[in-house]
This record gives sequence, structure tokens and C-alpha cells, in this order.
Amino acid sequence: AWETVRLEYMESPTIISSYRQKLINYFTLQLSQDRVTWRSADELPWLYQQQGSKQKLHDCLLNLFVSQNLYKRGHFAELLSYWQFVGKDKSAMATEYFDSLKQYEKNCEGEENMICLADLYETLGRFLKDLGLLSQAVVPLQRSLEIRETALDPDHPRVAQSLHQLASVYVQWKKFGNAEQLYKQALEISENAYGVDHLHTARELEALATLYQKQNKYEQAEHFRKKSFKIRQKATRRKGNLYGFALLRRRALQLEELTLGKDTPDNARTLNELGVLYYLQNNLEIADQFLKRSLEMRERVLGPDHPDCAQSLNNLAALCNEKKQYDKAEELYERALDIRRRALAPDHPSLAYTVKHLAILYKKMGKLDKAVPLYELAVEIRQKSFGPKHPSVATALVNLAVLYSQMRYNLGIRIFKVKIIKIGD
Repeated sequence: AWETVRLEYMESPTIISSYRQKLINYFTLQLSQDRVTWRSADELPWLYQQQGSKQKLHDCLLNLFVSQNLYKRGHFAELLSYWQFVGKDKSAMATEYFDSLKQYEKNCEGEENMICLADLYETLGRFLKDLGLLSQAVVPLQRSLEIRETALDPDHPRVAQSLHQLASVYVQWKKFGNAEQLYKQALEISENAYGVDHLHTARELEALATLYQKQNKYEQAEHFRKKSFKIRQKATRRKGNLYGFALLRRRALQLEELTLGKDTPDNARTLNELGVLYYLQNNLEIADQFLKRSLEMRERVLGPDHPDCAQSLNNLAALCNEKKQYDKAEELYERALDIRRRALAPDHPSLAYTVKHLAILYKKMGKLDKAVPLYELAVEIRQKSFGPKHPSVATALVNLAVLYSQMRYNLGIRIFKVKIIKIGD
């Protein structure tokens, strides 16, 4: 009889509501301490919905990290149902998320926070794409790309990820020309970062194959699909995952043999790839050793003006930039740019990457006068490569406009200081 009374007491709506409120208080405290766990992201919106607290649920959903946590773990339908519960349609939901992100961006400082901001923009873009809001999805994905290019590096794998996500929207939108250029950029970055036989490279090849298939370009589609298939076939033959850190350890065992071997372009390329892989693992000192050895070998075998030497210089410069050795990075980028300007076509992607690297570094070092011609050259290269109406051209123009604005601001400060001195005199 006591058990029956206890169950009836516990099932009372008032008691249930009070317990829910205690849980709400607990998870709200976690959010106030910037601790968004999978549990709080799952429980808090559900509890607000059960309590019928529409405004509080609405505010909770606009916590960007709660929504990101839900979406990334595959709870798209739940996220959408919460928005429907608070009475917002898809368009209003997109606007509120974007406004919330813009507000959050105003307080973002430092590389780590900017990288986090890029992830939030990407999540929003993917969410809007899933909702079928393609034109709205482009804006946050483009912003994510811009931030990653600036905060990380134009050749960083996360830039390839942004390019891939943006391209997928254009495919769904049937803007195949835009998608093709973006996928090709992502492919080049993946090949440089991971190697030609990596599964990330296979993904970009498969994406291009699907794109050409949609355009009835069957011969091109077959070419890329075969390349992707060969990579995946090789991967399945290996036990476990040979990429990432495991690949580094395994290839490192071959280094003694490589060291004893002759100087060849292939050995130099292997050393460069090892350097890049260690760099991606944040093992910067070992990465530095391999990249320097690759450069030395390439200079001996190919000559100091060969484009492959420019690749090694570019990678070493990126490494120095990561270590905040900006003067060394500047020298290396300038050497790489000089080689690529003489050896490559004016609109070659590798030339464009070095131009962006060096321009961003100049801006970071406050050498705005040296940065301007490179930002202008970046606009020119992108216009030649993609046409005047491509999103990447818009990105380059925005970067140039920001630089001009910053130069005007600095000029204003200098004039202001001069006036103060004159008044003091």
C-alpha cells in the first residue's frame, strides 16, 4: 500500500514540474559556466518544452553551442521540432541564428575564438542547407571559409572542408560552375595536406565525379571515379587506419632507408609529405627537420628555382608563422613567391596561395603598404581564374576593402598624433 501511495505522489504534476525545474537550474548553471555537454544540450531544451516555457526554450536554442551540439550529433529533427514549438518558421529561424552569430562575432578575439566562430558559421550553413534554404546557407559557409583562410592558413585542411561544404550547396542549387571550382580547390589542398592516396582526397575526387555525372559529362565523371575507387581500394587492403598519426609512425620507420638512399625528387617529395603530416599533428620541431631536408634535397637535385622548391619554402614559411617567427616566415614566403612568379602562369592556384600567405603575414606584421599590392593581385588572380562574379572574388574584394579601411584608420591616428604634438608645441 505504501508503494502505491509513493508512486501516486511521485506522479503528481506539481512534483514532476518541481523536479524538472531542479534539473533546469542544474543545466542552466552549466551553461552559465560555458560548459555545453551533450547531456545539457539534450536535456535542457526538452525540459523547457515539457514545462511549456516557450521563451526560455527560444533563448536556449539561440545558445549557438547548444544548437551546434545537437546538430553535429544528428539531432536535426529534434532541433527543428523545438523551433516549431516556439512558433518560428524556417526563414525566421535562419535570421535569428545569423543575427545571434553576428553579435557573437563582435566579441571574438584571438585565433582560437575565431576558429571556433568559423565552426559555428559552418554548422549554421549546413543546417540551413538541410532546411533547403540554399541562398541563406551560402552566406555563413562563405564567412566560415573567409575566417579559416585568415585565422589558419589558405592551404589548411579545414579550408578544404569549407570549400567542400560550400560547393555542396552550389551543387544542390544547380550552380555547377561555382561548385566545380570550389571542389578543385579543395582537392588541391587535400592532396598537398594529406597526399594523393588519402581518403580525404578520394572524397574530393568522388564529389567531382558526382558533379560531372549530374552534368552528363560521363567521361570526366568516370575518370575521377576511377581515381577515387583506387584510393579506397588501397585503403581497404590495409589493416586499420594508416593515416593520421598511425601513418606518421609507420612512415617514420622508413626514414633510415630514405636517408641512406640517393637524392631524388621522389625522396624529396616523401620528406615534404612527412613534414606536412607532422605539422598537422602539431609536432612542429620534427616537421621543421623534414621540411628543411626536403628543401635542401630539392635544391640539389632540381635547382633552387624549381617550383617544387617553392612548395618546400611555402611549407617552411607556414611552420615559422605557426611558431610566431614572423621575420623568418616573411623571408621564406618572399622566396617562394619569387620562384612561383617566374615559373608559373599568372593565374596558377599555387601562385595565388603564396600571394595570400604573404599578404596575410604582412597584414599581421603591420606592413600594410607591402600587403596592399598582394591583396590587389589576389583579386586579379581570382577574377582570371573564376570570373568576376565568383564568391571567392567577393571574398578577395572584402579582404582588400578591410585593408584599405585599416590603412585609413592608421593614417587618421598618425594625423591626430601630429596635431597633438603641434598643439603641445
